[in-house]
Amino acid sequence: RQGWEEEYRQSADAAIARRVLETETWRTAETVFAYVSVGQETDTRALIEAALMQGKRVYAPRCVGKGIMEARLLRGLHELRPAAFGLLEPTESAPAIAPEAIDVLLVPCLVAGRDGYRLGYGGGYYDRFLARARGVSICLCRARALMPGVPRDAHDAPVDFVITETEIWETKKGR
Repeated sequence: RQGWEEEYRQSADAAIARRVLETETWRTAETVFAYVSVGQETDTRALIEAALMQGKRVYAPRCVGKGIMEARLLRGLHELRPAAFGLLEPTESAPAIAPEAIDVLLVPCLVAGRDGYRLGYGGGYYDRFLARARGVSICLCRARALMPGVPRDAHDAPVDFVITETEIWETKKGR
């Protein structure tokens, strides 16, 4: 990912955001959980801002223990604070919501497979969170990082959709 041209990353990320915004799932969602992109991750800031402008309740991850994260309310990007591993997180005082109560979950990846499984950074934070979620999970993945399949363990949780700049792939939860 670090070798990809900045122009590619920016154009791919803008196209991914457009595809997400065009989905019926997004349009009807009242609550959105979105990772806050850092480094080379697919950028989520435009989606977070769009959700806020559309009157959706937006939640972002806050790590609260080894492998455990919570969804905390985010009223604007200005509320984010630096956290471990270079992440930006909502404050501890921001209200939390249970994963089961979220309509749409935007999930990061290093690479993703067409079967709905993804490789992250190895902490299992999203797998544990997704295992409890009932909403529609969407992995944001640039096309260059989409693979036929990725290695997985029994505890790995697949997503419902993988969205790249070129396609929307329904995964059938890894079936």
